[in-house]
Amino acid sequence: MDKPSSPLNNKSLLIIFAYAPAGLGHLRVTDALYHGLLKDVETPLLLGSQDTTITYLHRLMSLNPIIRPISEWVEKGMAEDATTALYRYLLRSKTDVLYNQLLTIISERYTPPSKILAVATHFGLAHQMSAIKKQLEKEKNIEMKLVVQVTDDSPHHIWYVHDADLIVVPSEKTKENLVKYGRQMKSEVPIVVNAYPISPNLNKNLSQEKITEKYDQVDPKKQTPLHVIIPVSGAAVGTEYFVKLMTHLHQKSDRFVFHVVTKDAPFTRNFIMKITDLPYVHLYTGAADRKVIENYEFVYKQNVIALEITKPSEQSFKALMDCRKESASILLFTEPVGRQEWDNLDFLRRHHLIPTRVEQSVLWRHNAREKAVKKAFKWRGICLPDDPIAAAEFIHWSLKSGIFASMMRCEIKPHSEDEYKHELNPEGVKSFWEIVSGLFT
Repeated sequence: MDKPSSPLNNKSLLIIFAYAPAGLGHLRVTDALYHGLLKDVETPLLLGSQDTTITYLHRLMSLNPIIRPISEWVEKGMAEDATTALYRYLLRSKTDVLYNQLLTIISERYTPPSKILAVATHFGLAHQMSAIKKQLEKEKNIEMKLVVQVTDDSPHHIWYVHDADLIVVPSEKTKENLVKYGRQMKSEVPIVVNAYPISPNLNKNLSQEKITEKYDQVDPKKQTPLHVIIPVSGAAVGTEYFVKLMTHLHQKSDRFVFHVVTKDAPFTRNFIMKITDLPYVHLYTGAADRKVIENYEFVYKQNVIALEITKPSEQSFKALMDCRKESASILLFTEPVGRQEWDNLDFLRRHHLIPTRVEQSVLWRHNAREKAVKKAFKWRGICLPDDPIAAAEFIHWSLKSGIFASMMRCEIKPHSEDEYKHELNPEGVKSFWEIVSGLFT
């Protein structure tokens, strides 16, 4: 997408990114696509949902032990169809605020746009955009294209947006499921598979000196400080887990140095207070989601990070980069929250980027060290036990046994005959804009 003749360079085109503040994932994907645009494209606008209930519900369903199983139940079968229909109706019936926002944006432009490209990274605004799309085109004589980027490898039916011009998904499996659902709904929205969009800010090569330092960090025979980053989700899931894990792991070895990136919000204050004075923890906070993302990228630019402890959210797709990249570290996944995180792990297993369930169970018992070391050069990540003490013990064992040293040398090289190898392309942002450009030709 480096050609200056790209339709996206058209001065009469207004690009709008529509996202919602439910966790950091949707904003991270928006940020990745934003930074992948050509430099001479008209500055896009970021349009965030004003509905704060999305954040509240996301946190409630993630943390509440009673509501969480219920929320997972309604994500399946007939229950999903019923709740999807209700949610879609509610979203499409509340569009006055969004419509007026768009009218204001259009009227304030120095050059009135003749075309609008809306890229939605959350289904909420995507459904609302689709509901007002035809009305806006008719009343303002504007051609509007709506592109929906699915932010997990999960075929939640709510991601199927009627009247969208394109839905972009990370895998053929998710495409097949959404296409099947669309047929049931008597709808035919175009769906394409494109490798997950990783921010160009994260996908930069390390110098040979820093690559060597990264290798040294996971060398069991050396005493090089081992840097670990822990991004805390927008819902502040797992904070007690992280406190216990860091404390116990540092007791096992003072090589471990932690970089915690979190939002400064009421529900993280207690967590922040607990770790602020720990000498082996570096804390990075921000009041706004965008600042949290900036802090996360800053940590990787200022330090050579060997391990990242994270939920299997959209962060899972950093596995598409090998560890020679600046922001690619060995991924240690905590307990999945919600169907989409289980689906993300399934994506990684299908591509052999993490151990199988059987292999994982054996590893958690600290068994089969020699076999694991031989297999680990294909792995970009590994799952942690749900108990934080057991997780700390497992991390320490994986370091001492040489498993991390083997994983650090993993190279993403899909087999030439693999029909799904296109799902592993680390240049998903570039190909996304190439695909979207085709909507205007």
